[in-house]
Amino acid sequence: MRVPIHRGTTENLRRRLLRLEGLPLRPASARAYLTALSDPTADEEPEDRPVSRGLPIWDLDPGWLIAGASTGLGWDGLSTIAGRSWWPSSLGSGPVGELLDRLWRHSVAVGISARRLAREAGDSDPELVGRAGQLVRLGWWAVAAVDPDWLLTWWQQSDPSARERMERADLGTDLDELGWRMAERWGCPEVVVDAAWLRGDRDGELATATSDPDRMAILREAYRRAERTPWSLDDPNREPPAADPALRILMAEVQARCGSACVDPTSTRDEERAVRQNARLRVELGRARLRADRAERFLDAFTTSPRGETPDEWADRASRAWCAEPGINAARITWSEPKSASLEEANRPGAPTVEIPLSTRGQGGATVQLWCREGDLSIAHDRDESAKKIVRAWSVWAEAILDRDRLERRLRSAVGSFHGRVRSEEDRLRLAKLEALGEFAAGAGHELNNPLAVVVGRAQLLLARAEDPDVARSLRIILSQAQRTHRILRDLMFVARPPEPRPRTCKPPELLGSVLAELGRDLETRGIRLLADIDESSLATWTDPEGLRHLAEILLRNAIQATPPGGRVRVRSSIENGELVWSFADTGKGMSPEESDHLFDPFYCGRQAGRGLGLGLPRAAKIVEQAGGRLRWSSSPGRETLFQVHLPIKAPPAPEVDARSMSRPDSAPTLRLLKS
Repeated sequence: MRVPIHRGTTENLRRRLLRLEGLPLRPASARAYLTALSDPTADEEPEDRPVSRGLPIWDLDPGWLIAGASTGLGWDGLSTIAGRSWWPSSLGSGPVGELLDRLWRHSVAVGISARRLAREAGDSDPELVGRAGQLVRLGWWAVAAVDPDWLLTWWQQSDPSARERMERADLGTDLDELGWRMAERWGCPEVVVDAAWLRGDRDGELATATSDPDRMAILREAYRRAERTPWSLDDPNREPPAADPALRILMAEVQARCGSACVDPTSTRDEERAVRQNARLRVELGRARLRADRAERFLDAFTTSPRGETPDEWADRASRAWCAEPGINAARITWSEPKSASLEEANRPGAPTVEIPLSTRGQGGATVQLWCREGDLSIAHDRDESAKKIVRAWSVWAEAILDRDRLERRLRSAVGSFHGRVRSEEDRLRLAKLEALGEFAAGAGHELNNPLAVVVGRAQLLLARAEDPDVARSLRIILSQAQRTHRILRDLMFVARPPEPRPRTCKPPELLGSVLAELGRDLETRGIRLLADIDESSLATWTDPEGLRHLAEILLRNAIQATPPGGRVRVRSSIENGELVWSFADTGKGMSPEESDHLFDPFYCGRQAGRGLGLGLPRAAKIVEQAGGRLRWSSSPGRETLFQVHLPIKAPPAPEVDARSMSRPDSAPTLRLLKS
């Protein structure tokens, strides 16, 4: 019996195929999926259930498989139910329904066989091969979704030539090529695209043209097995072999999984609208929960942000907050400005799945890099207004972190500049003080030296003539204090306007040893133990021996005066890294921070009044500065004080050579000048 067909023109059929965005869903698939979601005992999402439990009803639906294959990352079942129409219930009975049932059972048989063969072959993704097997006849399913009556008329044509003419006339191509084009247009995986034109390559002649010949061989074998079942599409009248156990198992499995019809004739438009509305509400509820969770995660991160958090610390903590987003394996936030790595590269291999820029008014911001799990929803694919608000909130926060970091850097720069100015001003004041001191010392030395010379001369003359012991003692006191005044003026002149050094070859250990010998009596008188470690093997150096002797005397006297009776003074001379190193350590009371700050200020003295003017260390600093060395010290209250002098060892300069003494009658005159 021929079924009358009611289709539009050929051009109308082609236009509808071009507008087709996917296949309708089976009503049973939508019902089963929503029922599984509503099951309170279900621990997992339906689409995540292991395959070992058997294929769910919705995974036997070509429309469901196309929706998942074409959507890819970010696909979920509820969105598929909410956005896909159902097969009309009118197709659930009659010749069209019988044809759809045969096509469906044949597709399921190919999918089951392909999945089993892929597992036996050790394929890395047997589920993908099984889904490709179920979509081998994708061209048939596309035409059935647009005009099932045309497919029935084509099926009832027993002459292959008539079928081919009908395909070319009405579709402009054959059904296998149509399936291949539809799979490409819907963005299906390559194995699905290649499987769509598998039937035209029965003998594997085009195996080298496929992306995966091994999988295509599996699909061809699965198709052959399905053709031996009662649901054969190439030879509907073929009887399956009765004695093949594997075939009987395949048929039983298909019958068990395809117990109902492909299209439910009892479904109604009202039920379809209700189910799709239910799915939409569930999707909105899920999105509302995602929005609430995102907002809560942001607020938790924001409210627990410590004060003074650096951009790198913020990026590390924000990355952990983004990792809590559903469907994200790893996250990292990078700054456009050079920053140190906020997370270990080894934990995030490969390129990120998606990158979300956090704009900061064009002043260099951050980028969120996400590594997502395939098939899961994430904020990277949820482009609703709430997701945009969350991204804007993170952007504002990142901008605040950058602004604070810039302000802190500017503040540190300003404080550093201020400290530099203070130090510069202190140096200027110190130089001005020394300059004024020099003027004062020069004037005082000029004005006071002559009267002091007269006082000293007269005191010496009177002392030579004095016979009374009391008068002699008084004259000695006058003479001592006049000489002390002269030394004070000399020290002032040295600190303010030090004389030019007069270098010559000398051995520093010998100079230091002579100073230790001179001051040995003071050490014994005070009851101080001397520990000396002098490297006598050091080479001679080119320096001012008087200045070096004066330096050793100052530092040793300073250590002796700071050490109480019963203490010790350690003196060490060595060669380190090509430098002469002198160390003077005492066991005195140490220096307070105030004393350390004024250590080299003239006229500042930590001792009681009448024990000196405090010019010793300033003089020592001047001597070390003239010699091109460094003077270091370390001290704190209650601990020993250590002074270390680092002086460069200089070789004596070579003498200048007279060019005339080097001239020879038989050669041109030569001039060589060697300077230190």
